Amino acid sequence: MKRPWGKLIALCLGLFLFLWILRQVGLEETLAQVWQVGWSFPFLLLPSVVMALFLSIGWWLTLPPGVPLAHIFLIRAAGEAVNLITPLAYLGGEPLKASLLRRLGVPLSDGLASVVVTKTMTTFAYCLFIFLGLASALPRTQEFSSALLGGLGVGLFLAFSVLVLYYSQTRGLFSLLHRLIHRLGVRGEAWTAKREGLEILDGKIATLYRSRRPLVGCLLFSLLGWLTTAVEAYVFLWAMGSRVDVPTAMVIQALLLGVKAATFFIPANLGAQEGGAVLIFLGLGMSAETAMAFSLLRRAREILWVAIGLAVLTWTGWPEQRERRT
Repeated sequence: MKRPWGKLIALCLGLFLFLWILRQVGLEETLAQVWQVGWSFPFLLLPSVVMALFLSIGWWLTLPPGVPLAHIFLIRAAGEAVNLITPLAYLGGEPLKASLLRRLGVPLSDGLASVVVTKTMTTFAYCLFIFLGLASALPRTQEFSSALLGGLGVGLFLAFSVLVLYYSQTRGLFSLLHRLIHRLGVRGEAWTAKREGLEILDGKIATLYRSRRPLVGCLLFSLLGWLTTAVEAYVFLWAMGSRVDVPTAMVIQALLLGVKAATFFIPANLGAQEGGAVLIFLGLGMSAETAMAFSLLRRAREILWVAIGLAVLTWTGWPEQRERRT
């Protein structure tokens, strides 16, 4: 098995950067800001629950009727946990979601089609949110013009990538990839047999894109989900004693999402997220200690959701384990 040395090196560099930033900022000063939150931390998780619910509804709208929304919520939590802890550029949990959907009676092709379309719409909503956040920063351009240019560049690149993906998906992306890999020399009956399944998948993806209502609904609820992250940023800062207005919270979250997109190759964006937060907060006239405390609270929230996702997988059983038992 090929070892993911590149990801391992990126993880080690990210951990080194995280510890270096924490040392430069000061552990005691950072923890002093974190302790201000106190017992209110559980209430600060409510925005992330609402965000997960909105994104789950967006995915649920692309699925066949009859699938319980509560199950979709839990399956999404499991898939996102795998996305966060595995070095697969946020794609490791997507096939897992489709595999878990099979237990609800959803055919694999329908599940994969919904996952692909939802991921595309969610990423497009991601871009829209970044642009909205940058628009909120326009009155304060002089304070962090370089950050705005960087965020705009990331947003435009993501938007262009989404448009390319959308166009290629409507033209049979997976069948095209199958033919391309076949021409590169991959042969065998097993590989040839996959062609029919990929053609079915392409057809169902194209059908979903022609269904305007679920598509628009998925995009709308995905955007609402990303907007909720700005509410979370506002609530976290308020709990730490940093009073900011809503546009500032939008700017912070939009730029942080830009950093997250640009450093996708680092598992969990470790170190990059903290460094980006420090630069953004300093550009807004806030302290580095506040930035690190904010990042640590977000890490705590991420760890909690990963624990929930892994608990779902432990409770239901990993797909491979269940298939072996069957």
